[in-house]
Amino acid sequence: MWPDKVLRQFATVPPNPSKSDYNGPYNKLLNTLFPIDSDFVVVPQYLPDARNAVDFIVTFEVLLINKPVLILELRPPSHLDFLSKRQVADEQIRSRMGDLVEGYPLETLHAVSAMGKKLCFYSLDTTHDDADIVPAAIPRHLTRVNDSAPKDRWALDVLDPAGEGRLREITQEITDGCATISIISSG
Repeated sequence: MWPDKVLRQFATVPPNPSKSDYNGPYNKLLNTLFPIDSDFVVVPQYLPDARNAVDFIVTFEVLLINKPVLILELRPPSHLDFLSKRQVADEQIRSRMGDLVEGYPLETLHAVSAMGKKLCFYSLDTTHDDADIVPAAIPRHLTRVNDSAPKDRWALDVLDPAGEGRLREITQEITDGCATISIISSG
């Protein structure tokens, strides 16, 4: 179970959250999983939304010596109810994973799309040049509406045992993998 300090942060989120109400809780959670006294750094990034340049998406990147080892893109929970918002979230996280895969130091690149407390987990085997991102992309149909980012992909809740367990499992995999990386200091 998450520590009380993490749970208290999530409890501060109002019933109808604004798009920034989850920033603090996820920052606290990630800094719990990747402590500040470790070699990891949690860095929030404010990226323009791919479809609306005036909207920004908060992406938390967990870095090990300036190399991202995990990304978590955060969007409001209301985005779950809109096919177009889910499609943009799915496309954007896949695009970001594509940006990071070259020279990625671990065998698996993990990413999380969070819409409020609901999580969708992504992974990419970086040991193969032709590996697919999991879950598999569902191509958009050119002439009709199809659900290329099904709502049920965001089925795990970060505060439920299954969601917490999956996030902790990924964190452990990343931490174990990073322990085998030779860190070269430029100091």
